[in-house]
Amino acid sequence: MGSNAQIPRLGPLVAQAWRAFERAGRLPSRVSPAIPILFFGDIDAYCRSPVRMLTVGLNPSLEEFPARKPFRRFPVAASVTADDRDRYVKALSAYFRTDPYHTWFRHFEPLLNGARSNYYPGWPSTALHTDICSPVATNPTWSRLSNSDRATLEVYGLPLWHSLLEALRPHVVVLS
Repeated sequence: MGSNAQIPRLGPLVAQAWRAFERAGRLPSRVSPAIPILFFGDIDAYCRSPVRMLTVGLNPSLEEFPARKPFRRFPVAASVTADDRDRYVKALSAYFRTDPYHTWFRHFEPLLNGARSNYYPGWPSTALHTDICSPVATNPTWSRLSNSDRATLEVYGLPLWHSLLEALRPHVVVLS
């Protein structure tokens, strides 16, 4: 398990995430304003980590885009578009240094810490978080979405997640 992993080629995956987001635009459950979230966390630190840990949820929470200030967790992305790939990846990478939804992510920390990893700086390894079903935040949450909305989101989300998994080459995957 070396730390010589290089940053994966994210361009095609970023484009896929934006396509999934745009295709979900007709769903009343898609949170707006928002951006698709391909991953949460410092991609550079993750790729240099001796142990690359990936945690997995279903889809981003509506709490990632609070109604009063939707881009407070992703301030760099406030006016980002699908064409601003570098700024978009920087916004995702800065998530745990900005204003993360700590209440949800803290549940993974005991497991991550046991492997000398964390989402936050200062640990030997940096973990990333991804969502298996969709990069699109919804309201209501996944468990309360209609079967039709779930199916629509999964059509683009599942293949995207599998491609992301191949690109990130994690040593450990922890499903929520």
